[in-house]
Amino acid sequence: MRPALMLLGLSLCACTPAALPGPRHLNLQALPDQRPWQPADLLERGEVPRSLLRPLPEALELAPLGSVIVACQQPSAVWGLCTHVTRKVGPALLSEETGALGIGARLRPLTSLLDRDVIFVLDVGVREGQLAALDAQVERLRGAPYLLNGEDRAYDCATYQNALQRALGLPDVVPRNTRWNAHLPGGALGVPTNRVVWVGVRKLDEVRGLKTN
Repeated sequence: MRPALMLLGLSLCACTPAALPGPRHLNLQALPDQRPWQPADLLERGEVPRSLLRPLPEALELAPLGSVIVACQQPSAVWGLCTHVTRKVGPALLSEETGALGIGARLRPLTSLLDRDVIFVLDVGVREGQLAALDAQVERLRGAPYLLNGEDRAYDCATYQNALQRALGLPDVVPRNTRWNAHLPGGALGVPTNRVVWVGVRKLDEVRGLKTN
């Protein structure tokens, strides 16, 4: 692998450099629920309907089985904001590709996301009748190694979730970003077939406009 590609591979599902798809910042602004809203408002201005905002642990608990979770955090250096994408497959379990330095696709505890600053829970079309098929695909892909942009027997964190979708006949969760030639987690927030159902915030009291008094 060429050095530049290797560095990108290590950063994905760790996962991305800055200035990439996803929200421009995590200084969220709560909006009245009656106000018109679209995902572009989140991406461009950090605006979220008040009813979608929850403390991060509560958002994890409320996330439906089969939903995809985009995990974001304030960058400590050059990393982007939305650095990982995973999926809730059990009341306390996630299924994900763990990255170039990990041990392949595996189950992880839901609590592994508690140190993130913000998570976005997405309805990606999985319904109750498809959960058994989802679980079967999770089992088939268990241990699949990491490969940047991999789509056959090896995956990165985004293409792994796309593989789970395809097994159910559903659209991809994360598109390929043509500028970076990679599937970037933040890109999931701009896909029309993905619907934001919860936004979990570790420091909910810092969200602007949330307090009513």
